[in-house]
Amino acid sequence: MKISSTHQQFANDLKDQTALEYPERFLGPNWKNVLNFWIYLDTLNDEESELINKRYWASEDLMNLTNLSFKTAEAIIGHENASVAWSVTPSFSSACATCELIGSHNLESFKFLPLFLNM
Repeated sequence: MKISSTHQQFANDLKDQTALEYPERFLGPNWKNVLNFWIYLDTLNDEESELINKRYWASEDLMNLTNLSFKTAEAIIGHENASVAWSVTPSFSSACATCELIGSHNLESFKFLPLFLNM
């Protein structure tokens, strides 16, 4: 399994290297999608990241949607794991998208993941 820089930081911040071998224990049922997204984040260049962040800050109802994405992840993987997953991602936009992926089986639509399309 390829390990992204975000996944490595996730395990380091949890102080539990088993998060590298058994990510499903820490990231919930959608762990494969989360890990694939984190690998994708490693491929983004500075210009792409800047464009995504501009899209994020231009989003309507930003604070409520950001809070909802975190609460969704928190309900599935617990406060500590959700907090660490949030903090290790490189931006607010990637943190929100990560939380959406964690809770994707409970969501009707994505608000933040589409920000990463067409890069």
